[in-house]
Amino acid sequence: MRSRLLAKLAFALVIGAFAATAAAQPRGPKKPKKVKVDVAALKVAFLGGDAEKSKAAAVELGKTDDAAAHAVLLDGLGTGLHPDVAAAALTSLAASPRPGDLTTLGRYVRARNTAVRVAAVRALGGHTDAGPTILAALRDHEESVRAAAAEAVVARKPKGAAEPLLALLDKGELPAAKALAAIADADMARVIGEHIGTAPDGALAVCLGAILVRPDFANEAARVQVVRTLAKLAGPEAITALGDYVDATPATPVKQSRREAEAALKQKLGDE
Repeated sequence: MRSRLLAKLAFALVIGAFAATAAAQPRGPKKPKKVKVDVAALKVAFLGGDAEKSKAAAVELGKTDDAAAHAVLLDGLGTGLHPDVAAAALTSLAASPRPGDLTTLGRYVRARNTAVRVAAVRALGGHTDAGPTILAALRDHEESVRAAAAEAVVARKPKGAAEPLLALLDKGELPAAKALAAIADADMARVIGEHIGTAPDGALAVCLGAILVRPDFANEAARVQVVRTLAKLAGPEAITALGDYVDATPATPVKQSRREAEAALKQKLGDE
């Protein structure tokens, strides 16, 4: 019955939306807050020997776009810091990126400490010329660093990102799936669809679903192919992706992609 179908669909969409929210990652560095801080006092704390006080000072230094505060962060990172302090300093540095930061970030993306590498790689998203470093980070041995690199891809869209991201999609890494969706054109969407049976259904559905709801992805023929691929995938992620597309697409004018998405949903949920 139609009422049961709609109830099932609503439940699936709610569950999918909850999962997507829980898995969401911050995208790019936060915009700096223009607040006044006592840079001189924070410098003393930041460069002192107490790691907790240094970390707290690093956080405060990131709350302003004051060039002097930025210089203090760079100075500290240039001398070497406790890993917890370095991660906080790199995050604060990213809040107000400047061209000269890339040299420092290039050193820290090779740090032994994973959290420090994550902070450095995430900061790369604020730099237009960071493409090669971002691509290298996509091949890091730690998944959390690769996830940070995927975020940076979304921010910078460097050339050459598709190949390593496709490899990570085959591993089922969701940040890579989302990054692929952000950079995909119609040809890339076709290539992604060809990974059915290679990439896990869930990750592939997340990727294709994100492509479908992009306002700038306006190729109707490509959308139809994406919907048809989603119809072949198993799992709640495919149902969520199809449902999100139906919800985001007006009923009129009639689009073949939306009509096929509705039919695929009906088949997946069962017409009782």
